[in-house]
Parts: sequence; C-alpha cells; structure tokens
Amino acid sequence: METEMKPREHVRMKLIGGVRAEMSICHIEGYDGDTSKPTPILIQNMSPSGLQVLSHLRLPVNRSYMLQVVVTLGEWQFSLLAHTVWRRLEGNHYIYGCALLPDEGIRKGLLCALLAKLQAMRPKQQRIHELYKRMNYRKESSYARLDVRG
Repeated sequence: METEMKPREHVRMKLIGGVRAEMSICHIEGYDGDTSKPTPILIQNMSPSGLQVLSHLRLPVNRSYMLQVVVTLGEWQFSLLAHTVWRRLEGNHYIYGCALLPDEGIRKGLLCALLAKLQAMRPKQQRIHELYKRMNYRKESSYARLDVRG
C-alpha cells in the first residue's frame, strides 16, 4: 500500500448534498475483463484530478485495480478511471479518496462542468466563481476554453 501523499493538482469542490454516481471495477492487475456490476456511490467533492466518494463497499487501497466512475454533472456525463488513494470508515460506510487517471481532454471537460456546477450551486457568488477559475485554470492555461453548453 502506498503511503506517500502528494499535493493536489487542483482545488477540490465540495458538492452540496453530494452527486449520485455509479462505480465498478474495470481492470484488475492489468487484465481487461468484464467490469463488475455497477454500484451506487455518492461523490462528496471533486476536482479534475480526483474525487472523494462514499460507498458501502470495502475496497483495497492500492493500484492493482482500476475503478470506473460514471457521473453526470448538469448536461455533461463522464466515464472516469480512478484508483483508490486512501480509505476511512465512517459509520457503516467507507469514504475513499480517489485519483483520476490523467486524461487532458477529460480534465478540460471536468473543469468546465465543475465551474458550471459551482455557478448553479452559488449563482450570486461571482467572486468565488472567478477565484475557482483562476486557481484551476492556472495549470490548464494552455487549453482553449470549452463552452459549457456544448
């Protein structure tokens, strides 16, 4: 199990009330077989490079398997690949910190979808929207801006 913690690449956005999603195991030790049956999860916070999820499943914390997380944010639907970085038991559920597989195209889309989600959660907080944009787009500054409406 890896214990080395690295600083986060992006600011995690707390999703008020969480966002329902589905998770399944899609790769085990490099073997691409059939995926496991999807199970519902609740995403508590998210960034273009990681997320925190709540689940009833107890999963190992290592890189020998890959998770597929399917989430809808507004008009966007993402199928994300992730691995667990840490696990914590809370009550009768587990909370996981997951790192997303780096894919620049998906990260660009996630940045736009998360900004749109932030604007929907806090429509009158323009200062927060601008701060979130600056903090996260700083790393992605070489990308062309995507239109949230598609």
